Amino acid sequence: MAVYSDQDRQQIDEVCARWHERSLIGDASLLYPDEFPKAWSQPALDQLNKRFWENLIEGEEAGGKFESKWAVQLEGADIEVRLLAAECLLIYYLITASVGPDRKLEMINNTIGSDNQELHVATDSDVYEALKNWIANPGLYYNTRQDLHVGYLMELALRLKNMSFEDRSVLLGDDPWGFAEFAEGGEHQSDTMRHVVCHLLYPEYFERIASNTHKQLILRAFGELDSSGSDASQDQRLYSVRQSLKQRLPDWGEARRDYYEPDLKPIWHPSGGSGGGATRDPAFALDYKKQIVFYGPPGTGKTFTAGELAERVIRSAALQRWGVDEYFGDVDRVTEAVSDHVVRLQMHPSYGYAEFMMGLRLDAGGGTSYQPGALPRLVDGMRDEKQEKGERALPHVLILDEINRTDLSAMFGEAFSAMERDKRGVEMELFAEGDDGKPIRFSMPEDLYIIGTMNEIDQSVEALDFAMRRRFFWFPTPFDQEVLFTIWESQWAEQSMTVEWCDAIPQLEELAESISRLNNRIVELPDLGPEYELGAAVFGDLPYFVGLEWRYKTQGRRQAKILWNDRGHERDPLLSLWTLSIEPVLSQYLAGSDRRVEQLEELRQLLVTRSAR
Repeated sequence: MAVYSDQDRQQIDEVCARWHERSLIGDASLLYPDEFPKAWSQPALDQLNKRFWENLIEGEEAGGKFESKWAVQLEGADIEVRLLAAECLLIYYLITASVGPDRKLEMINNTIGSDNQELHVATDSDVYEALKNWIANPGLYYNTRQDLHVGYLMELALRLKNMSFEDRSVLLGDDPWGFAEFAEGGEHQSDTMRHVVCHLLYPEYFERIASNTHKQLILRAFGELDSSGSDASQDQRLYSVRQSLKQRLPDWGEARRDYYEPDLKPIWHPSGGSGGGATRDPAFALDYKKQIVFYGPPGTGKTFTAGELAERVIRSAALQRWGVDEYFGDVDRVTEAVSDHVVRLQMHPSYGYAEFMMGLRLDAGGGTSYQPGALPRLVDGMRDEKQEKGERALPHVLILDEINRTDLSAMFGEAFSAMERDKRGVEMELFAEGDDGKPIRFSMPEDLYIIGTMNEIDQSVEALDFAMRRRFFWFPTPFDQEVLFTIWESQWAEQSMTVEWCDAIPQLEELAESISRLNNRIVELPDLGPEYELGAAVFGDLPYFVGLEWRYKTQGRRQAKILWNDRGHERDPLLSLWTLSIEPVLSQYLAGSDRRVEQLEELRQLLVTRSAR
C-alpha cells in the first residue's frame, strides 16, 4: 500500500471517502449533503466550469493573483456554485504541506462568501483537522498554478457527471486503473492534479507523488523490480515495484518504504526542480548522451546538483546490479562505493592534455617517459574492477568543475572523438608511446559518465568550440524558486525557528516574487545581463537572519510578519540579507558602471519593497 504520510492522514482519508461517495458517485455537497443535495450535479459543475474556463483571467488582470481572479470569476454566483467552488479548493488543499491550515481555511471560506458565514468551515470541525495535516509536498508548481489544477479538477468532475449514474458508479467503484485512464482525458490537462486525485481516491494503488518526472525517475531506478508486463501503465508499474519492495523488505514499514524517506530517496531523487518532463531531465540525458553540463550564474547550485546526480547514478546501478537484499543489507558499503566511483576535478588555465590524458615526465633513471593523466588512470581502474567483478562492477562519474577555465578540446586531445556514445568501447591510438615503443591505446568505457559545470560569468557557452559543445547536453541552471524554498526549508529546521515554517510561507512567497523581479531587472540592465543573475544560494542565509530576530519573541509568531510589518516596512532580517549577502555581490558586478549607486538603490528597492497582494 502507498498509504503513508509523516502526518496523521486519517481525517484526510475520511474526507476523501465522503467526497468519493457523496459528491462524485452522488451529487451532494461534501460539506452539507442534506442542505445541498445537488451541489456536485452536472448543472452546477457546468455553471462553475463556464465561469472559470469561459472567463479565463490571465497575467496581471484582476489583481494578478489566483485569489483575486477567482473572486471575479465567482461574482454573482449562487450559493450552490460558490459552495461547489469552495469544495474544489478543499480537495486541492488536502494533500499539500506548503500552505498553512489557516490560509487554506481562509481561501475556502472566502470562496463560500461573507454573506454565507453560517456555511463557513469552523476551526473545530473534522474538515479543519484534515486541513491541519497533509500528505505530501507537491512542489512549487502546485502552488503557483493553482488555477490550472483547480480548473482540471472541476472539468474532471463535469466529465464524470456527463456519464450515466451506472457507468460512473462502475468507474468509481473498484477500478483504479480504469479511473486513471479516464482521468487522462479532457481538454484541460494537469498531470500534477491528475496524480493527486488518483492518490486521494485510491491511495492503496497510487503513490503520493504529484510529479510525472519523479514517477519516471523512480521507475528508472527501481525498474528491475517491476513484473507488471510491457502493456502496463506507469502507475501499474509503480504498483508492481511497491509490491516487490514489500516482498523483498518484509521487515520494513510503509514509512521506510516511502520513496521520499532516507532509505530510498538517495537512489532516485533529482536535485532542484523537476519541471520539464523526462526529456529535459539530467538523469535521462546522462543515460543517453554520457556527458552533460550544468551552466548558469554563480550560486545556482551547479556543483551540488552535479554531485547529487552522480550519487544517483551510482546508487541506482548498485541497486540494479547487486540486488535489493545486498544493497540494503550493507548500506555503508553502498555509501563507500558512491565515494569511490565519483571523481571530481577542478579545471584551471594550466590544466591541459599532459595532466588529463598523457604527458612526458622524468622517470627514476633521469630520462623521460609518457605517463598517464587523470582520465587514463581512471579508465585503467575501471578496467581492473570490471575484470574482478564482472557485471557487478559499478559505473564511474567524472565531474569536471568550471570546464570553461581550460581549453577543453585540447585537454581531451584524441579522446575528443572517444566521448561519442557510439564510439564508447572502441580502442584508439594516442600520440604517445609506451615502454615497448608501441603507441599507447585508449578507449572510453561505456559506463563512464562525465558531468561538467560552468559559470557563465567567467566565460559564455559560446566560447567553447561547436564540436565540443555538441558532445554534451547543456542544462541551464538559472535562479529557481523551488531550489530556493528547498534551501530555506532545510535552514529553517537547522535554525530551530520559533516561527512555524507554514506560517512563514506567505511572506517568503512574496520575497521569492521580489527576487524574481530583481533578477529580471539584472537581466535587463546593459551593465549586467543574464549571466549576472543571483542564484538561490545567495539568498540561503535568510533563515539565519530570521532566527536571530525571532529567537526570543513570544508575540506575533502566528502572524509571522518576519520580513515586513503591518505597514509594509521591511524588517531587520530582510535588511540584513541585502546588506550582508546581496549588496556586496552586486557592488562588485557594477564596479565599472557610471550609474553604480543609482542602480544599486533601484535593485535594493526591488528586493525590499513589498509586492501588492
